[in-house]
This record gives sequence, structure tokens and C-alpha cells, in this order.
Amino acid sequence: MTERTDFDRIFRLYYEKLYYFALQYIADEEECHDIVSAAYEDVWRNFAKIEAETVRQYLYASVRNKCIDFLRKQSRHQHYVEFVGAVSNRYVDENHYLEQADNERLVNKVLNMLASPTREILEACYLDGKKYHEVADDMHISMSTVKKHMVKALKMIRELKKNIKSIT
Repeated sequence: MTERTDFDRIFRLYYEKLYYFALQYIADEEECHDIVSAAYEDVWRNFAKIEAETVRQYLYASVRNKCIDFLRKQSRHQHYVEFVGAVSNRYVDENHYLEQADNERLVNKVLNMLASPTREILEACYLDGKKYHEVADDMHISMSTVKKHMVKALKMIRELKKNIKSIT
């Protein structure tokens, strides 16, 4: 048998099962088809390296991980939508509008001033809502390193805000 024939057999054998497996995580049928197709693309790219006995587990793990990634992205988007909604409610009152615009400029200024690891850690903790240990695991660093970078970022925000208030 050729690689192509083996791959076609695996595709026909597992595609529908993987699709319904993905539907257990995600209610969007099109997204489930895309996720399963992406998992098969990964298998095709690594077909020579994957043993026949483990291809099923590889596919299920790949689909599960891709579903989780999709849900994380969706969750981040939802947090952003909620944040924008909360911020836009404040714009109704003119005083809040001015204060919010100042705060946004301040945060953007600080984010632009921060070096890469500190900035990434601040964004992960506050925009993504991750806990320190999650950020440490994701970035392969210690939790004390995450804390150190967060202290640095928050100190910078406080100092900049204090300097702006003393000027006005």
C-alpha cells in the first residue's frame, strides 16, 4: 500500500467520528469541519513519522487541542467585547469619556514602553485573564519571574499616572 492509500483509509475511517467529537466541544458545524480538516493536514505533513498504531490517538488529541485553542480565542474575543461594552457605557457621561480616554492613552503608552516579556505577561494576565501559574506554564518560566514582571509593569503604570496627575 502507498502512503496515499493508507491516508485515504484513515481519513474515511475517522473523519465522521472526529467531526462529532469536535461537536462535543464546539457548536459551530463549519468550525468543526475546519478543525478536523486541520488535524488531517497535520497528519499528512507528519505521516511518515506517525506510527499506524498511534494515528487514531494522534488525531483525537489534535482535534481536542484545536477545539480548546478555538474556545480560548473565542473566550478572549468575548472578554474584549465585554470590555468594549463596559467602556462604551462610560462614554455616555462626558466626564467619564474624558477620564476613559486619558486612561486608554496611559495604558497604551505603558504597553508601548514595556519590553517584550513584561508586555506579554501583562497582556496575558489582564487581557487574556490568565492566572500567574498559567502564564508561567505557557511561557516556560517560573511563577516568580511572572510576578517580577507584573510588579514592574504595574509600578510603571502607577508612576506614569502619578506623573500625569502632578502635571495637571
